[in-house]
Amino acid sequence: MPPSAVRIAFSGDLSSNTAAQQMRPYNVEDHYVDPVPATDVWAVYLAARFSRREELYDSFTAPEKELVRKELRRIRYLREYFAFYRLTPSDRTLVNSLERAHSRWRERASNRCKDELKNLDNEAPKADKLRKLMIARDRTILSQVQLWQSQVYTEFQQQMSPVSYISGLEAADDSIDDNPREANYGYNGWLIVFEKGQGGVTLDHPLCHGRFPHQKIPVQKLLYAKKETPLKRSKNKKQLRYFHLQANNMKWVEDAISRYYGEEGSEFEGHRRSYQRRLYQHSTSKGESNTEKLLKRELWHGQERGGVDTHMPPHSRQIRPRCAIVPSPPWSSTSSDLRKESIPEGSPTETYAHSTHNSQDLVLFMPFLHWEIEKRLARMTNVVRKTRQLKEQEYSLERSAKRRGTWGSVVERAAMAARAQRLNSNDSELPGAGHGGDDSPSWRPQSPLGTYLWLASKLYQVIDEAADWRLIGNHLYTQSPLHIRRTLEQYSCWTSEDTSQRDRQQVVYRGTRLRNDPEAIPRVVMVDQLWLWILDENTIISAFPRRWGRNKPDPSAVHRAIRDNLATIDKSHINSIYDLALIIIDECSKVFFDRTKPDLRPEVVDIFGSAISNISEKKMEAYERFGRDVKRMNAEDPLQTAEELLRKSLNIKFEWSVLMEAQNVIDQLQIMQEIFTQQITVMGDFEKALRAMTSDPTRDQEGLKSALDRAVALIAEMKLRRTELANLEKRQADARGQLRELLDMKQQQSGIIEAKAAIRRADESVLQGRSIVVFTVVTIFFLPLSFFATLFGMNAREFNEGYMALSTQLIYMFTISSAVIVLSLAIAFSTWARTVIFGAFRFSFAYFSHTARRGKPQPKNLKAASAHTLREFMIAKQQEWESRDVGGGGLASGARLPMHNDDDVQPNKGGLFTEIAMSRLWRRSRSE
Repeated sequence: MPPSAVRIAFSGDLSSNTAAQQMRPYNVEDHYVDPVPATDVWAVYLAARFSRREELYDSFTAPEKELVRKELRRIRYLREYFAFYRLTPSDRTLVNSLERAHSRWRERASNRCKDELKNLDNEAPKADKLRKLMIARDRTILSQVQLWQSQVYTEFQQQMSPVSYISGLEAADDSIDDNPREANYGYNGWLIVFEKGQGGVTLDHPLCHGRFPHQKIPVQKLLYAKKETPLKRSKNKKQLRYFHLQANNMKWVEDAISRYYGEEGSEFEGHRRSYQRRLYQHSTSKGESNTEKLLKRELWHGQERGGVDTHMPPHSRQIRPRCAIVPSPPWSSTSSDLRKESIPEGSPTETYAHSTHNSQDLVLFMPFLHWEIEKRLARMTNVVRKTRQLKEQEYSLERSAKRRGTWGSVVERAAMAARAQRLNSNDSELPGAGHGGDDSPSWRPQSPLGTYLWLASKLYQVIDEAADWRLIGNHLYTQSPLHIRRTLEQYSCWTSEDTSQRDRQQVVYRGTRLRNDPEAIPRVVMVDQLWLWILDENTIISAFPRRWGRNKPDPSAVHRAIRDNLATIDKSHINSIYDLALIIIDECSKVFFDRTKPDLRPEVVDIFGSAISNISEKKMEAYERFGRDVKRMNAEDPLQTAEELLRKSLNIKFEWSVLMEAQNVIDQLQIMQEIFTQQITVMGDFEKALRAMTSDPTRDQEGLKSALDRAVALIAEMKLRRTELANLEKRQADARGQLRELLDMKQQQSGIIEAKAAIRRADESVLQGRSIVVFTVVTIFFLPLSFFATLFGMNAREFNEGYMALSTQLIYMFTISSAVIVLSLAIAFSTWARTVIFGAFRFSFAYFSHTARRGKPQPKNLKAASAHTLREFMIAKQQEWESRDVGGGGLASGARLPMHNDDDVQPNKGGLFTEIAMSRLWRRSRSE
């Protein structure tokens, strides 16, 4: 039996040879060992075998058990939610197809066990010791698989289900479970806590699960559980807290800052119109809240590019890079939302916590480089496109309804129409719905096991991406919108609607998409944003996106790298909140320069180096081709090969393709250098802010100086990374310059070849001129002789007994010759003469043609006339009407046409002429 089938088989053992006896689970070790260890309880539970999960669950603590129950309830809900999902409209539902494929595979595996056991029995006597152990292991598994179709095994499998030993899976716990009917379902926030002098600690909070540094909390609880959330303002400066949001969602940030200050109803100047309206309107409300002061226009919406009101593509949105200092708001003694800290009086912590110096908040926005799998990027683009289409339909419903009622009815009708459209469409609202394009599967396995695994992976993909799809649907088009991830081309050409073709021209995409490797995973470079707030010198709130569909632990995630770094550093490394901020910034900046991570992230520098080397090789090949052509031209007769070499030199298809490839590499390197330049600029402002803080003697000077030194070192590291990219660009720029020189040399060589060909043609012209001179000389000798020989050979009376005199013959000769010469010269050089001659010819031809037709018998009635005759008849009548119109001053409105003046030819009541009337006109015209 294949090892993959063995790994998927459910665990269990036989205590006897009969199926009726009680079955016991067996324990065997897995061949596959996960190189990335699990970081939370749920991952450990999933990695365990079914036979060991009950025992593992019993060993968990109460919060860990609650986390497992929460995740099992979430999976149950998602399976029900996607119960009607189809890969294509003609397929069965995905869940139904998966169940059928599972049954077929189990049936086939059970039927093959007898033959597999016989093969193991035949192999056992000849096997060595290690192989015998493997045979015993396989026999245990196959003996269990052989009973898959029996009722006893079905009951045994139900006993091992989580429902049999975990209670409380039916009803959700509102205190810890997310509400699937509300927004932000499926997203978690991260929480990391440091205690000065102790290092990282695990925060004991009912909403948080996990251990340091992998504690997380649902976004619904973090942002909207007003009383229970740990995101509150704290006076304890010895405790450093780091909250992270896994998306560049402006709404989340506004809610997080509001929750931090314990405020409600903050109004943000989201777009220019509301800002101008507030400038010129008298405000009767009280002063700005702390949230509004921190997220004021010049530090929030005013820095946004490509907002909702601009009608630009969603990938155009970006907060401009900046680092600024904002004074911290004063503490309110009457605020009921302040966090009560249990700090002993008189302790150093209490004294430092209540220091009177004015702290300052710091705001930082910075772009950084990351990556994504190309197929996941295509699915994300597809979801964004569908969401945009749906939003445009809602806008059109609003505009049409606005003309018929008040604004309240507009919103109500538009919402009802959009809701009805979502309910009526079963597949279009689901992420990656199969309707062709990138969604339609191009390949499907044929074997039962392959079909089962393939369908399971598809269902996992849909469930894994459900949270990202809902995030885009709920937050992409709001006044505080979501900023999605962007590729290099979308970052550079942010006004372009579709960059999918240019994204596939990325150097990293072509470097990871190996044609001779079917298992290669194409990847692309992305540009993400780091949003970071340092509040009260003891709290950090950051926001940057995760990779698409990575709802589970991602070893290549930036925040995972931050957590791994914080888990290994010494407690003395974090002396202030700014040290923690510098670690976050450094991990974001060095994604492609950290070569210690064994994950799927592309080695960008090596890929660009290989691309540059490949282009240099092609450049040398182009030079060698040109050298061979030049050598051939010099070795052979240049006059014979000139035309062939000229055609070859004008064909620059190969050189142009290499030049375009080199230019593409340079453009992408320049974009990445620009990003690092912006990072250095932001960090320069960060360094200036730290230097300004060191001038305040009331602050922790030791911690600030340590952070300042690390900031200077980080800036130096960023400059080195930019220099590494600049060196690659310089190498490629040199190759591009050499390619341009080669094209110039080919152009010059073609000019030389053309000059040589012109010299050859000139030499040929000289030879032809000499031949013409020879013919002219010969003509000079023979022309008089020919004239006199012809003259004396004439039959004239003066020379012989001719019947005509010589004078008469000369008159005829010169007269006719003169007429022919004059006519020929007139046709050749006179336009007027040509016009007269050709006009007379056409007139004569028309006259004789008309005369010939008059001689032929004409048809007696209208039906017998040909189409050509009818056309001439109608033309003649038209000319008759025009002549009468000119003579009579035109026709009055409503008057009859001249051809209808006779009373016997009148139209009918409908204004049409009958066949009899037309026949009378025809006979009259024929008689005329």
